[in-house]
Amino acid sequence: KGRLKICSPAHCPTKLIIEVKAKGRSQKGQHLEYNYPLPSEEDRDADDQRTYNNPGSEGFAYEAAAVARCIASGKTETPQFTLDETIINAKVIEEIKSQLGVRPIGGR
Repeated sequence: KGRLKICSPAHCPTKLIIEVKAKGRSQKGQHLEYNYPLPSEEDRDADDQRTYNNPGSEGFAYEAAAVARCIASGKTETPQFTLDETIINAKVIEEIKSQLGVRPIGGR
């Protein structure tokens, strides 16, 4: 039905492109772009002196903030990405590795 492109760098993508296939050969499909900018220096509190070891690491600030909100409200998972979705992703990754012939460490 289309293509999904997660733009580089892979460890901290800030852009997602979705190309939705057209219904007919002569028609143009839909092109959707979503941007997820990394937090800037201006987004920080004045007393926040954190530094990041790797380029793009500041993107984990969104994930850390979501975890903190869930913990504070007594939740055990985020509504944006549930445990069931995590398990499905793990199974998909295992299937990809299997089809590529990637063996676990130890060769089992």
